[in-house]
Amino acid sequence: MLDTVDRLLEEAVSGQRGPAASAGEVRAPWEIREEEDAVRMRFDMPGLTKEEVRVAVEDDVLVIRGERRHQATGAEEEGGGGDWSGRSSSTYSMRLLLPDDCEKEKIQAELKNGVLTVTAPRSKVDRKVIEVAIE
Repeated sequence: MLDTVDRLLEEAVSGQRGPAASAGEVRAPWEIREEEDAVRMRFDMPGLTKEEVRVAVEDDVLVIRGERRHQATGAEEEGGGGDWSGRSSSTYSMRLLLPDDCEKEKIQAELKNGVLTVTAPRSKVDRKVIEVAIE
């Protein structure tokens, strides 16, 4: 069984498809699309509320952090498995370098149904191209 788990994790990281790929599609827990007017990012953060998620820009880096701590009440612990702890926690952290043309002051984030969507608008920059003669 551990060999199967190792193979599935390796396929998810490397992007290679093996015989198990037909059983179901594995996708990364994030997606980043660079469009003409904005950079749009999606991060899966199941079980986290907006109070447990922090989105910030530090210099030119987008920082996303999430942390959830759950302590079971006495009733939940009594109905549990006896020796098992009634505590659980999960953390999420990601740092992404933003493109130079992003308007960092106008970045928007929304957390809905366990999916964080971040939109970083791009400024319109007229780039001047100068051809250099080769001698």
